[in-house]
Amino acid sequence: MNSNEIQSSLTTNLFGRNLIYMSTVDSTNQKAKLLIKEGAISGTVIIADEQTAGRGRLNRIWVSEPGKNLLFSVIIKPTIANEQIGLISLYAGLAVAKAIEETLQIKPVCKWPNDLLLGKKKFCGVLSEAIFDDNELKGIVVGIGINVNQLNFPEEIREKTTSLKKELGREIDRFKVLNCVLNKMEYYYNKIQKGSINLIIKEWVHYTTIFGKKISVKQNREEIRGIALRLAEDGGLVISTAKGELKILAGDVTICF
Repeated sequence: MNSNEIQSSLTTNLFGRNLIYMSTVDSTNQKAKLLIKEGAISGTVIIADEQTAGRGRLNRIWVSEPGKNLLFSVIIKPTIANEQIGLISLYAGLAVAKAIEETLQIKPVCKWPNDLLLGKKKFCGVLSEAIFDDNELKGIVVGIGINVNQLNFPEEIREKTTSLKKELGREIDRFKVLNCVLNKMEYYYNKIQKGSINLIIKEWVHYTTIFGKKISVKQNREEIRGIALRLAEDGGLVISTAKGELKILAGDVTICF
């Protein structure tokens, strides 16, 4: 597989038209951040068959078998206020959810703030990183890892992790999924650029099951319990606690069954 072969399967106008394919890389996000500093255009995609230092939110290691999954980062340069940057992970999650539903006819669940589930198991994670220069937003790296055809996972995450192949029982065309994800990302990116960023919140809500449920949010060593109410305009999670409403901007969320 090479860049030209991957691009030949794309139907996007912008996203992936500047595409860098690497068989092995430490982290596609790290590579993308360097490219932003070099002036890479919006819609640039860095994709790899293997990451030697892949990571998720809170610097957690992202484990992936070589050549089985989708590991890629997209550079975007949205015209949004700094306080709206938190919506970008929701934007990417929404694009993946739409793409999986359209391509494979299964509906994922979006778990706030940046995971996607099938059943109760994670198959996709998003890591968005904003790059600033003298307080000016130079671009955002949207890293996405999708477990596509991997069947074996380390014991410590096996009970909480799945893949598209495990759920559907068949081999999945990775690049067909990639094409659809990039199409959806491009579609919603154009909406953001036209000022319709609230559309992200409105449509993301259709892919979550969290609202109205009792949840636990872990932030460092603190645990907050309450009922999930809604998303704030900046993508924060508003919960009802014993002390009143509280907006959470980051944390590990667990639904209390």
